[in-house]
Amino acid sequence: MTRFFNPETIVPPHNAYSHGAELEAGTRLLYMSGQVGSEKDGSIASDFEAQMRRTYANIEEILKGAGMGLQNLVKVTTFLTGREYLADMRRIRGDILGGHRPAHTLLIVAGLAYEEFLIEVECVAAAES
Repeated sequence: MTRFFNPETIVPPHNAYSHGAELEAGTRLLYMSGQVGSEKDGSIASDFEAQMRRTYANIEEILKGAGMGLQNLVKVTTFLTGREYLADMRRIRGDILGGHRPAHTLLIVAGLAYEEFLIEVECVAAAES
C-alpha cells in the first residue's frame, strides 16, 4: 500500500523520517488539521513534552476514528515555536512512532494560534480501501 523512499543518490534523512511516500491507486486518505496539546476540556499542558504527547494522543484518536493507527501515517508536518524543543521533539517522536518513518517536514515558527501552544502537528494517513 505505502512505499517509503530514501534514494541512495541523495543525502540520507537527517533524522527518523523518509524522503518520500508512494501510495497505491485507490488508497483511502485521511487529512488531519493541525493538532495541538489540548485536553478534551480545552486545558493546555504547560510544558513541551506534555503538549507533544497530548498532540500525538489526539492524532491517535482521530486515526482510530478512521480505523487507522500511527503506522498509517505517511506525511507529518511539525510546527515548533522554538528551536530549543528540537531535541525533545525528536526523542518523543521516536518514543511514539518507534521504527515507523513517515515523510516529515519540520518548521520553527514565530507562534501558533494561541501563545500557550508550543507545538502543532498536521498529518496525512493512508489505508487500504
